[in-house]
Amino acid sequence: MRCSQEASRIQDYISGELGREDRMMLESHLSGCEECKTCAETMLFFRSRLRDLFRVTAPVELRNRIATLSAGGGKS
Repeated sequence: MRCSQEASRIQDYISGELGREDRMMLESHLSGCEECKTCAETMLFFRSRLRDLFRVTAPVELRNRIATLSAGGGKS
């Protein structure tokens, strides 16, 4: 496989959208192609960082209220 063919499928690979055969072919390519492997690792890094940027922590008051309701100690 040529890198241009594989590079176009890296995003599908990362998101788990490739079928078994395509995934195995891409993994085989990544094991032997440093450029595509670096591309995949970079995409994974940025995906992780973006996920972290949008992670929100609930305010303490809300977490306490949910804990109280979950324990059966409060009314809605």
